[in-house]
Order: sequence, then C-alpha cells, then structure tokens
Amino acid sequence: DDLPNLKCFSLKCYHLINEYDEKILPLLHRMTYLETLTLYLQIKNRDRFIDNSHLQNEILLYMPRLHSFTFYISTYDDTNHLFPYVLSQDIERIVTNSGHQQCMANIIKYNSSCEAVCSIFSLPFAFDRLEDI
Repeated sequence: DDLPNLKCFSLKCYHLINEYDEKILPLLHRMTYLETLTLYLQIKNRDRFIDNSHLQNEILLYMPRLHSFTFYISTYDDTNHLFPYVLSQDIERIVTNSGHQQCMANIIKYNSSCEAVCSIFSLPFAFDRLEDI
C-alpha cells in the first residue's frame, strides 16, 4: 500500500531505536511519491552500518520523485560484527551521490573496545545535534 498523497515526511528520534529494519524501512518503502524527506535516527542492534550504499538501495531507489533528502543517521554496533566491513580504525569520507546531487559525510568512530558508531549525514549539516563524533 503506497502513500500517494504524502509528499513531505520528517522523522526525528533522539533516542536509540532497534527496529529500523522492521518498522521504519518498510514505512519508507511505501512513500514512493515523496518529494522531501528528513531523517534523524540513532540505530542500535543492527548487523551492518547504514552507509551510502544502503541509502541508495534501500531509500532513494524507492523514492524516484525525491528532490530533498536531509539526514543524520548513526548506527551503533558491537565491534565483533564490524571487521568484515571496516578495515581501519577511523574512517572519514565525503561522498557526492550523483543520482540525487547529494553531498554527505560518513564517519566511523570506536567508542570503546566493544562498540563502534557509524554516522552518515547530509551536507551542509542541518540539525542541532551531532552525537558521538
């Protein structure tokens, strides 16, 4: 069931959530007519970081009419799961998503020996809070 009348959507959650894949992502997939999207999410207990590839394949692909995407998404995970995906201690990257003319930054930080956080956000930064950078 698409949501054809929904053109603008904003979701800001300042608490850690753990049902992103089960609740939020299916809802976003229904928003095929969306033109403006704002997300501020802090996600825990996910087996992979949210990265540029995820944004492209799991969000932007489902929203062909989207022309404005403002976001800050941080993913907290146990470092035992990370080593197949992350090879260096700290990664900072700025990417230009040519399909949507979106500039974004991606930062991975190790909070402790057992937890890391990956933050990906649109540039220029549009929110009042920047967590665990």
